[in-house]
This record gives sequence, C-alpha cells and structure tokens, in this order.
Amino acid sequence: MSQAEQAETALAAFAARDAFGRLVGYLSAHFGTLSDAEDALADALLAALSQWPQAGVPANPTAWLLTVARRRLADGTRRSLRAEKGAAQLALLAEEAEAAQIEQGALPDERLRLLLLCTHPAIDRALQAPLMLQTVLGFQAAEIADAFLIAPNTMGQRLARAKTKIRESGLGFDVPPASAWPDRVAALLDAIYVCYKRGWAAPAGSASSEQRSEALWLAELVTAR
Repeated sequence: MSQAEQAETALAAFAARDAFGRLVGYLSAHFGTLSDAEDALADALLAALSQWPQAGVPANPTAWLLTVARRRLADGTRRSLRAEKGAAQLALLAEEAEAAQIEQGALPDERLRLLLLCTHPAIDRALQAPLMLQTVLGFQAAEIADAFLIAPNTMGQRLARAKTKIRESGLGFDVPPASAWPDRVAALLDAIYVCYKRGWAAPAGSASSEQRSEALWLAELVTAR
C-alpha cells in the first residue's frame, strides 16, 4: 500500500470513529434495532476502508456512511414487507425521504437516547457502562474487557446477550422523566471515567486520544440534565 493510500486509510478510520456514535444512535432510533444498526454500519465501515483509500475520503464522510448503512437496512425492510402494503410501506418511504434530506445536511444527534437505552433498568447494571462504550463510543470488546478486567471473550458474550435482550424485550428509545435520571447517572459516570482515562493515556494526536473529547461531551451532557 502506498503512503497516499495509507494516509487515506487512516483518514477513513478517523472519520468512521468520529461518526460512529451518531450513526448508531440515528440508525437504531429510525431504521431498526440496535443490532441491525450496528451490522449495517459495520458493512458501511468495511466499504469505506475498501473504497476510500483508492477514491479518497468523501467531502461528507458521515453522509456517505449513512447512505450505505441505510440502504442495507432499507433493503432488509423491503424484503420483510414484500407481502405487506399500506401503512408499513408508507412508513418506510417516509424514513427514506427523511434520510435523503439528512444526507444533504446535518445528522440529528440521537446519542442521548441511545445512552439512556443502555442504562435502562432491564439491562444488567454491570453491563450498562460497557454497552455505552461499545455502542455510543465505538470501543472494541477487547478494549472494554481490558478496562473492566474481564476476559475479552466473556465481555463479548455479555454484550451480545445484552443486545439480544434489548431486541427481544422491545426496549424503546424514549427519554425518561427527570425523576428516573438519578438511578442511571452512575453508569454514565463509569463510562465517562473509562473513556477519559483511555484517552488521557493515549499519545497526543492518536485516534484514541480523541476519546478525551468524547468523555468531555458525555460529562457536559450529564451536567446539562
């Protein structure tokens, strides 16, 4: 791989990580379950890492990733609606029209709703912070396992079970009332601590060092509520 292609690959990885939480939040809330959104975004990221080094990073990387991920989710929805008509089909068309508008402008930030889903009382308290780190902040299971002193395979299995529970229980993305926040803040603080600590220890200018900014964003979000 040439130096130019290596530079484009690094830019692709950085752009993907920067948009990860916003894209998962938006896709989960509007197009499918958390697992569906992560699978679709994973396909989009693979496509980016394959195409961007040769074609260059697009002017709006987030919109590019959204387009690819949305198409996968929309294709899956179309297959499930083959024998259906009416309201479900109209809802799909409305979602696609909204996504097309977003691709030309700013992506709504649904990360707060995704964070609150991760802290739902139905989710094991010990998995709430790890789930936030993976779904909202883009941490790999091995990184999370290292932070919580758990074997990577064990952490991966626990996170998979938590996502299965979210899907099978039909947990929604509704923002809970202020009275419910005190019971959820502890998990948010755990996630903030891990994120900031790893970002602080990373070399300046590295992708991991950007985690400090993400941690500060989380802290501002919590204090604003």
